[in-house]
Amino acid sequence: MPEEYEVSLTDYLMVLWREKWIVIVTFAVAVAAALLAVSQLPAQYQVETSLLIFPPLAQDVAGQVAGTVYSPETYKSLALAGDLLKEVIDAVYAEGENERRPTVSELEGRMKVGVEEPTQASSEDSWPGRFPLRLWVDITGTDPVELQHLAEVWVQRFTARNAELFTSRTAQSYEYIQENFNQVEQELKAKEEERKRFQQENQLEVLQAEVTVLQGDYQAYLDQLREKRKELSSKEATLAGLQEAIAQEPVYLVLQRSVSSDALWNFLAQGASPKEISALPSLTLEDQQLNSVYMTLRSQLASAQVDVKTLREEIAYLESAVETTKASLEEKRAQMVSVQMEFERLDREISILENSYMGLAGRLQEARIAKAETGEPIKVIELPVVPTTPIGPRKTMNVAVAGVLGLFLGILLAFVANAIKSRDTGAAAEEETQPGSEPLDR
Repeated sequence: MPEEYEVSLTDYLMVLWREKWIVIVTFAVAVAAALLAVSQLPAQYQVETSLLIFPPLAQDVAGQVAGTVYSPETYKSLALAGDLLKEVIDAVYAEGENERRPTVSELEGRMKVGVEEPTQASSEDSWPGRFPLRLWVDITGTDPVELQHLAEVWVQRFTARNAELFTSRTAQSYEYIQENFNQVEQELKAKEEERKRFQQENQLEVLQAEVTVLQGDYQAYLDQLREKRKELSSKEATLAGLQEAIAQEPVYLVLQRSVSSDALWNFLAQGASPKEISALPSLTLEDQQLNSVYMTLRSQLASAQVDVKTLREEIAYLESAVETTKASLEEKRAQMVSVQMEFERLDREISILENSYMGLAGRLQEARIAKAETGEPIKVIELPVVPTTPIGPRKTMNVAVAGVLGLFLGILLAFVANAIKSRDTGAAAEEETQPGSEPLDR
């Protein structure tokens, strides 16, 4: 049965002593490699900037306490937002600087963001009751001037993007009310100018006067037409009577008379024969003369016909004048009603805008006062400056770590080498002690 051998600390030390060159060489190589690597690394700088975020809680225009509060992790996420970092990169680096231009992920990896809450807050305080917050950002890199520029641009863009987000509802209401107030003011001025221009183009008093005149003319034409129609009816009746009377009167009157005694004796004295005397039809003579009554009636009939024709022409003119005046009157009345309705519409809209203007003016004043009482949500308390002292690489620390690792590796290699030598020595001794074996060098 083989005898057990107990390994002591002395044995370990003896092993290390025998293999000390392995430990020394490994340690030296590790330290040398670390020194070479550290000497090749560029100097690392760090720039820091700090922002103070105030509580966005304030009274709004309705008198209620309002505001949006976020958790510390939200502030960190906002500080490292991808679109924000993209804007910073685009502002700092030109498009052609591809070698120096970092990606969004690279810039995010070089940034460290932290949020500090007030230390005086008791353990009973719970979020979001602890304000103000200190948001700090560290950016590392090899170019100190570039780091300062990056930090400055980041502060500007972060403040511009998130100032409204961290602002209370009071300030947001102020901007909204201010915008609406300006819009209503412009609309009110435009509407008043429209009313003034419409009033200049459409004189309501002139339209009313024209309507009054047309109403008077229309009524006068109606009265004249009524009188002329009555007169025409009378003239037509007279004309009909004259026509009936003249139809019964002859144009000429026939007068019969006998031959005068002197004419008869003169005829006989001429020696007329009995045969000639018997040939005479009679001794009665007839005469024609114009009927004076007929002529009088005819004159009256002609005068009546002229009067009737004249009255009919006058009535036709009056009827046309009535229709024309009526159409003009209706047109003017419709225009006047339209103008009145347009004036009422403009006055109504102006009244609504004036009420809105006065209401918004009061609310704007209240919001202005409330905003004046609310400070800026973000303030820069530490501007970035160009770093002068590098923070890395830490040569001593790196060399020390490399030396320790090299020492451990050398000890491990020493024990491995000793184990290999021990195995080879044991194998050779076993061959020498076997029966029938001869020494190699006889």
